[in-house]
Amino acid sequence: MNLRSVFVFALGLLTSGCSFVISKVLPLDDLQPPPGPYPVGTRVFDWTDVSRGESFTEASGDLRRLMVQVWYPAIDTDESQRQPYLDNPNRRLDMVAYQSGLPKFLIRHMQDVTTNSWVNADALAFEFKRPVVLFSHGLSGMKNQNTIQAELLASYGRVVISVDHAFDAYLTIFSDGSEADYRSMDQLNRTGQAFWDFRLPQLKTRAKDLKFVLDEVERLQEGGDPFWSNVSTQDVGVFGHSFGGATAIVLASEDDRIGRVMALDGWMVPVPPEVIDAGLTQPFYYLGQSAWDDPINYKKLDKIIRNSQEARKHLVPGTKHYDFCDAPQFSNLAKRFGLSGDLSREALRALLNDAVRSFFIDSPQEPTDSVLSLVRVNDSVD
Repeated sequence: MNLRSVFVFALGLLTSGCSFVISKVLPLDDLQPPPGPYPVGTRVFDWTDVSRGESFTEASGDLRRLMVQVWYPAIDTDESQRQPYLDNPNRRLDMVAYQSGLPKFLIRHMQDVTTNSWVNADALAFEFKRPVVLFSHGLSGMKNQNTIQAELLASYGRVVISVDHAFDAYLTIFSDGSEADYRSMDQLNRTGQAFWDFRLPQLKTRAKDLKFVLDEVERLQEGGDPFWSNVSTQDVGVFGHSFGGATAIVLASEDDRIGRVMALDGWMVPVPPEVIDAGLTQPFYYLGQSAWDDPINYKKLDKIIRNSQEARKHLVPGTKHYDFCDAPQFSNLAKRFGLSGDLSREALRALLNDAVRSFFIDSPQEPTDSVLSLVRVNDSVD
C-alpha cells in the first residue's frame, strides 16, 4: 500500500469512526525494554522556583514553575502501573498532530503506547548515593522525549531527572491542570544582535531550570525527604537534544556540580562565544547527524572541541535531527513521513543507547564495533 492509498484509506476510516482499524493499519509500538538489571520507576513533581519570576508571562507575580520527571532503579513494581508515553493525551494529541503534520485521527492511538517505567514504584536502596543524570529537551520538545535513554540509565542504577522547560516545551501541563504553551518560536528568523537578544535569555533560563533542580534536590535532602536521600548531586551528568544540547553545555560552563556533558545533535549556534572560546573542563561528547543546514553549527562545535580538555564528536551519516530522540521508535512510518533518516529503528536505538551507556556508565569510549556495524549499513525501512 503506497502513502496515498494509506491516506485515502485512513480518511475513509475517519468518516466511519473506526479508530481501532487505524491502529492496525498504522501501528505504534511500545518502547523496547531497557537492558539493565534493575526495574525502572518514575515519578513526576510540580516544583516552583520562588527565586525567579516567569519571563514568558507578563503578570508580575508569576514564578518560574516546572514539571519534573524522574526515572530511577526501583523495586515492588507488581502493584504499580506502567507509565503511558503521553500523559493527558486528550490535551497533548492536538499539539503532537500539529508538530508532526499528521492528522490527529492517524495518531490518536499514540495514547495507548506504554513505557517500561512503573509509576511511583518504591526506589531501590543502595549502600551509596546514586549518580544523577539531567536531561534537557529541544525547542518544542518535552521532558520525556528521550525516555528510552532515561530508562536505560535508570536500569543501570542512575537517577535521571528531566523537566519541561515551560513555554519552551510544546505543552506543559501542571498538576492543577493549568498549562504553559509553546512561546519560543522565532517567527521573525532573527539574525545578528536580534538573534542573541531573543535566544540568549531563553538559553540562560533553561540552564537555570537545571540548576534549580539540583538545588531543590539538595534542599529536599536537607529536609530529610527519603526519596532523595540516596541521590548524589556531585559529578552530575547532563545531556540534551538540539537546544537541550546547548543548555547542557551552558550549564556545565557555570555549575561545578556537572561532571559530564553530552549533546545529541546539539544546536551549537546559540551557545555564547565566551563559552565556545573557554571550552569545557568536563568530558564532552557530541553525537549527531553528519551535517546541518547552517554550517555555523559545526564550526562552533569544532571550536569548542579544540578549546575543551576532553572532547570528541561522532557524526553519523544517514541520520536526521529527530533520530536522536524517541520519535522514530514508535513506527517505521516515521521514515516515510520524513521524520527519520536511513538507519533502521534497531540501529538508531543501538547507536544512542551504546553512546549514552558508554559515556555515563562505562569508561568513555567510541561506540562498539557491533553498533558501528549496524550504523554503517545503509538500512532500509524496517
